[in-house]
Amino acid sequence: MNPLHSPEKINSYFIEQIKDYAIFSMDTEGIITTWNQGIERLKGYKEKEIVGEFYGILFPEAYQQANMPENELNTALKEGVYETENWRRRKDGSYFWAAIILTPIFSDGKHIGFTKVTGDITKQKELQDKLAKRQQSAIENKNKELQKVNLELDSFIYTASHDLMSPITNIEGLMVFLRDELTASDALNEDIEEILQRVIDSMDRFKRTIQDLTDISRMQKGFRESPSDEIINIQDVYDEIVADIAIPAGLKTCTIHTDLQVHQLKFTRKSFRSILFNLISNAIKFQSPKRECIITVSTRLEEPYVLLSIKDNGLGMNEIQQEQLFTMFKRFHDHVEGTGVGLYMVKRIVENSGGKIEVESEEDKGTEFKLYFKAEM
Repeated sequence: MNPLHSPEKINSYFIEQIKDYAIFSMDTEGIITTWNQGIERLKGYKEKEIVGEFYGILFPEAYQQANMPENELNTALKEGVYETENWRRRKDGSYFWAAIILTPIFSDGKHIGFTKVTGDITKQKELQDKLAKRQQSAIENKNKELQKVNLELDSFIYTASHDLMSPITNIEGLMVFLRDELTASDALNEDIEEILQRVIDSMDRFKRTIQDLTDISRMQKGFRESPSDEIINIQDVYDEIVADIAIPAGLKTCTIHTDLQVHQLKFTRKSFRSILFNLISNAIKFQSPKRECIITVSTRLEEPYVLLSIKDNGLGMNEIQQEQLFTMFKRFHDHVEGTGVGLYMVKRIVENSGGKIEVESEEDKGTEFKLYFKAEM
C-alpha cells in the first residue's frame, strides 16, 4: 500500500477536512495536542494559538470557575464517554450552543488521552426555544380561557341555583296548601297522601342536588383564591362528626375504631370535615345486613404524605363500580338517600390540595378509602 494512502494518513486527511465540527485530541490532563480546520472556523483559534493549552480555555468563564472541564474529563474516563449540550466560547468572546462528545482513548489498555467532537447547534436551539416559547404561550392562553370558563360556570351555577330555588319553594308551598285543603274537605286518603309525599321528597332531592352543585362551585373558587395554611386537630374534627352524624332509619348502629397516629394536619377545617363526614356516613349507609357494622378510622405518616384511612366491612363494590365511583351523580344503591355528588367532591378537594385518593374494595366484604394529604406543617 502506498504510504501516502495508509489508513492513518486517510484518517488524518478526513479529520483535517471536516469543517462543520471541531475535532481535536488531548493528553490525559486535558492539554490540546491536535487541531483541525473545523475547530479553527468554529472557535476562531489557529493551531499555533491553542495546541499546548488546557482545553478549559474553550469554556465560558463561569463553567471554568465551576471546574466543569475537569469534571467532564473525570466523567468521560469513568463512564467511557461524556455527552452533553451546553454553551462554549469562541476566541472573540462570543458564545454558541454546542453538542459535545468527549471520549477517552486507550492503547493496550492504558489511558493515553481524550478525543473531543464539538458541533455548533445554536440554530437548532433557537428553533427549540422558539417552539417552547410558543407552546408556553399556548398553554398560558389556554389557562386563561379555562379560568374564564370557570368563572362563567360559577356565575351560571349561582344564577341557576337562585332561579331554580324560587319555583321549588313555590311548589313546596303549593303542596302544603293542597294537603291542607284536601284535609279540610276530608278528601285526603292514603293514596293521595303517598303521592303528595313523593312529590315533596322529590323536591327535597332536587334542593339537595342544587345545593351540592353550589358547594362544588364554592369549593373550586375557594381553592383557586385561598390555599389553606390552617392547622387542624384531626381528633377534634372526628369527635364533632361522630356527635352530629345520624343513623338512617332501618340501619344498625356501627362500631367505630380509631387509630390516629398523626393528630395534626395543614388543611382547611371545613373541607376536611366534609371529607371525613362523607366517608364515615357512606360507611354507615352501605353497611352489610349480614353482619355487625365495624368501621376503622386511622391516620399515619407515609412521607411525603399523611395517610387517612376509612375502612369498613360493608357491601363493597365490584370492579366496574370502582371505575365509576367518583363520577358526579353516580349512585350504586337506592336503599339510602343521596345525590351521588359526595365522593366526587371528596376527590376534587383532595386532589386540588396536591393529594391523592385510592380505593380498595371487594364486593360483600368491605371497602377502604385511602386519602393522602401533603405532610406540611
